Amino acid sequence: MAKHANISLLFEFFVTAQRLRRVLSDSLAEAGMRPDEYAVYSLLFDRGPLTATQMADFLGMPLSTVLDYLKAMTAAGHLVRTSHPFDGRALELSLNRSGIAAHSRAHAHWEVVRKQIEGRLSMPIDQVRRALTALDDSAELAGLRRSRRVRRA
Repeated sequence: MAKHANISLLFEFFVTAQRLRRVLSDSLAEAGMRPDEYAVYSLLFDRGPLTATQMADFLGMPLSTVLDYLKAMTAAGHLVRTSHPFDGRALELSLNRSGIAAHSRAHAHWEVVRKQIEGRLSMPIDQVRRALTALDDSAELAGLRRSRRVRRA
């Protein structure tokens, strides 16, 4: 059992995120994908087609970071680009057959870890989700407040 330093909530979240990244990295390496890449593929698989801006909003990432992932996915031949039906300047992105196959290979490994972790939770998953949502909402508000202060300066 891991020892907790009780430094702060954010410190504990950081440590937990590192543990999750390590176990997911080890598992997904067999499929040739990193956990962060899997998240981007999963978003398009589950919610696509999406614009890059929509993806950045969903993932909580800067648009430039999402564009880096999309560049790699394009180089791998995993994306389809179509014109946005309401905004002629925007492109909608989705996975093509090759991208879906890459996601499926990684998903099989992801599911093993997901089931192990969820099966060992010491509280109901809906409570964990509510806590994560509350933490995410708080982080988003903190980010908005910070960006307003930076713009005023």
